[in-house]
Amino acid sequence: MEVYLPGDVDTEGDVDWSELKERWVGWGVEIPGEQIWAKGSDDEPGPSLPTSVHAKYPLPGVNGNYLGALIKVYDDAAFKPASTHHFIGILSTSPLPSNEPESVELVPTIHVLKTVDKVEPQPVEDVREELVDYLATAFSPPDRVAGEFLLLLLLSSPTSRPMSMTPLGTLSVNFKRKNEAATERFNQVVKSVTPKVVSLPLSVSLLHSHPFFPKSTDSSSLDAGLLQLSEGTVLVVEEDAMGSGGQLNEKAVKNLKALAECMTEQKVRYEYPYMEGLKMECATRVAVLSQGKSLLPVDIDVPVKGTGEVKSAREDLSALRNYLIELSSPKHAAKLEIPDDVAGLIQDAFVKGRKENAESAEETLKRRMKVARLMALSYQDARLSKEVWEKVVELDEELVARNL
Repeated sequence: MEVYLPGDVDTEGDVDWSELKERWVGWGVEIPGEQIWAKGSDDEPGPSLPTSVHAKYPLPGVNGNYLGALIKVYDDAAFKPASTHHFIGILSTSPLPSNEPESVELVPTIHVLKTVDKVEPQPVEDVREELVDYLATAFSPPDRVAGEFLLLLLLSSPTSRPMSMTPLGTLSVNFKRKNEAATERFNQVVKSVTPKVVSLPLSVSLLHSHPFFPKSTDSSSLDAGLLQLSEGTVLVVEEDAMGSGGQLNEKAVKNLKALAECMTEQKVRYEYPYMEGLKMECATRVAVLSQGKSLLPVDIDVPVKGTGEVKSAREDLSALRNYLIELSSPKHAAKLEIPDDVAGLIQDAFVKGRKENAESAEETLKRRMKVARLMALSYQDARLSKEVWEKVVELDEELVARNL
């Protein structure tokens, strides 16, 4: 927050300091990983931003070549870090707040007049099977089983955060393929139907050089971290870039730990002087690509084997995009229904499983229930029917067989 005198206050002579008002001030950046089709235009950054704000954009290698501005809001306002907002305002320049007035730099500034509501959802066609066919082509050869799990990942989001438990509604998946040549196709398919996608070639050098979590060194300013992403962003972690590995320093270990926490807790740590353990909630969908077992704590391992050719997708992907947007929304997640008869069926299967193998029965149930919730939400009625549960069991058995 900062204080200011309104423009209609006389500043000559004796100033009535009781007229001082507060306004919210923060640094805003273009949405990391937002696709051109989602923006509606390909906005090119203007002149490079000053060095003092280079570290305020989360992604590596960008420096000052991004759209960024100081945001000043005159109404009562409070915004969470990494939240997304649409503003209409007056563009100008103003000094960047600093503890060193002698080295102040001018930066683009938006004086906000109003906050724009989100766009109304578009009508949704029942294109689920067509969408799975299309997502299957993200793999080489096309794999409908992998396509099903990719769909569930793209729909996942924390719907509940019970105390001392992992969030409900999330799903991280490791797609294990034979070589890294298919990575480009995976990214291409996911980016064509998902509005926000960030590719992360996870390498030893990146772990050593770039911060994964936001950090403040002087308590007056916060530098961004790679995991500071807006809600619903798909983070594609490419583990092949790790190569044969190497020695990790303290910073690299902290970065890996932050990534693991993002996946399991759906939280990102914020590091401030004299303050430890501060974490803020996030909603990041993590897909891991590797040639073997991931070093990250994923929920599901999917070896890609191919299931034959699939139908070609339509040229206009709008229907597939709308389906994902609508069925990944909190409104749709709230519709989830688990009928009593299906709950009884699941309980009976668990009791039977315990008799056959007590050690694995509980883990199998947890994994299947995590998948089942999202499988139900992948249909427009959001109902966990007997048929949906049987499909979950069939897919789970296929994964177990593939991982043998």
